[in-house]
Amino acid sequence: MPRHRTAIVVGLVAMALSSLMAVRVLSEVGWDPTIFVAFGEEATPTREYAEERLGEVFLRPAQGHDGKFFFVQAHDPWVLDPETNAQVLDRPLYRSQRMLYPVLAGGAGLFDSEAIVWAMLLVNALAMGFGTWAVALLAQEMGGSPWWGLAFALNIGFFSEVNIGGAGVVAAAAAFTAVLMFMRDRVMIGIGLLCVAVLAREAMLIAPVGIASWLWLNRRHKTAVVTTLVPGLSVVAWAVYLRLRIGDGAGASEVQEIGWPFAGFVDAFTSWRNDPLDLTVGVAMMILFVLFTRRVLVSRHVLGRAFLGFVALGMIFTEQVWRSYFDITRAVAPVITSFVLLVFLGRQGESEGPGSPSTVTSQKGHTSA
Repeated sequence: MPRHRTAIVVGLVAMALSSLMAVRVLSEVGWDPTIFVAFGEEATPTREYAEERLGEVFLRPAQGHDGKFFFVQAHDPWVLDPETNAQVLDRPLYRSQRMLYPVLAGGAGLFDSEAIVWAMLLVNALAMGFGTWAVALLAQEMGGSPWWGLAFALNIGFFSEVNIGGAGVVAAAAAFTAVLMFMRDRVMIGIGLLCVAVLAREAMLIAPVGIASWLWLNRRHKTAVVTTLVPGLSVVAWAVYLRLRIGDGAGASEVQEIGWPFAGFVDAFTSWRNDPLDLTVGVAMMILFVLFTRRVLVSRHVLGRAFLGFVALGMIFTEQVWRSYFDITRAVAPVITSFVLLVFLGRQGESEGPGSPSTVTSQKGHTSA
């Protein structure tokens, strides 16, 4: 079978795995898709919003998770009626900045509530397949089997995103495909995909900055500037639009996940004392950050450069992100997939730093790994 077809098969396998997980969960709750929207028992505004439109919904403990906000946004993804919809969000500007997933799940504002609930699950299943397909092709570019693409599909962080109706899979699928495009020297397509990634999750701005650093080290200065500038401007443009629609609101104070370096990790130990799983994963993630950073600096591979910034981001996450393995793994999920590929397939990149013959050649044509 041709290698590109094998990559498609790997992507389809990923979609099948995601679908099987969804079917198993749905079969246990009477085929109620609202379980994947993650409404919370104590999250009164979003719970009442959903019950007015859907009737009884499945409720998670306490506040639930991100999907409940995307459900609200999907009804009005262009923020045309903020008085009815955006006011239900806990942090309107922060939540609304992640616009792409609700645009897709809401059919650009055309779907009704029932359709939105199913579309949220479908979009994530498709993104899981698309991201796995892209990583499979990345693995081939790095000289490995396309079946290494399953490093995306089996990433616990991405499975967690599907489980709560999050936007992380869509953002990561676009970002990994962008890396593939830059490796193939298809810069304009890569920049377009980076715009998609950052509009799905603003933290994915790490990717264009990281790729730009790789381009800069490879003496492609103009391309590096454009690669950073265009996705950044897309985020700024949407942020300005939101402030015109919603108002300035609480501004920067809406971001609660960022604090002093290492403070969140240290504070999380208090809650980890009675939870060995969270403790084990938390410590393992910190070790992973160290190993990933070393691998990136040694290999100088664009894949590692693209997501190295998530290590710095992990250092300044607050306790609410570090507290649970569920949250920290999905917050930095691209690092997990990238690390697997770099460890097993990225060694040839160790001798391909800026200025090496292969790097110079790649500037004239197909971009070397």
